[in-house]
Amino acid sequence: MFTLHHRTTRPRRQRGVSLLFALIALAALSLASVALLRSVDTGAQVIGNLGFKQDATSASDRATELAIAWIQANPASLSANSPPGYYATSLDSLDPTGRVTSAANKLALIDWDLDDCASMPAGTYTTCNLLASAQVTVGGNSAKYLISRLCPAVGAQGVSNSCAKPVGAALTDAVSRGRVEVGQELRVSNLSTSPYYRIIVRTVGGRNSVAFTETIVHF
Repeated sequence: MFTLHHRTTRPRRQRGVSLLFALIALAALSLASVALLRSVDTGAQVIGNLGFKQDATSASDRATELAIAWIQANPASLSANSPPGYYATSLDSLDPTGRVTSAANKLALIDWDLDDCASMPAGTYTTCNLLASAQVTVGGNSAKYLISRLCPAVGAQGVSNSCAKPVGAALTDAVSRGRVEVGQELRVSNLSTSPYYRIIVRTVGGRNSVAFTETIVHF
């Protein structure tokens, strides 16, 4: 006769190790998801800001064209300062952007916002009395320009007021015969002896993006 013996098996105690690893993996995935979302959002903001910056830079071309038109329309007024917007000297100690001026390197500023350069710390610039032109609106961007004649002083150009102008081989009846490059060939060309003009444009676009451009023109 057989006797059956039943062995009682105690249930194993649950340690929860698998649950712990699952929670750690879930936390890691959550952090990775948040980092990915922030990276995508930051990238979109950078691309958007770059687009606004490029749009502001493109809009400055219109302000430059208006500045050129002003010079061409006022030939009799170019020997004297005509603020706002035009100065008959080269303004050598000028910082158009306000980023170079400091307490150790004081330069002149342009009062772009007509607030006496309130955003600049006192004692970091020499003057803030140069006035730009009236505001021009181009496709939602606001632009102003300042023209500077590249001459050491106001008044007519001459021996005592030698302005920057194209280099000429000879002078004949106030006409300079310069040399220009056409393809790979240098040819003689008649160039007017009028001085160079420097046109500085500041354009404010979307998201407070600011673009500065400088153009040197000659007539």
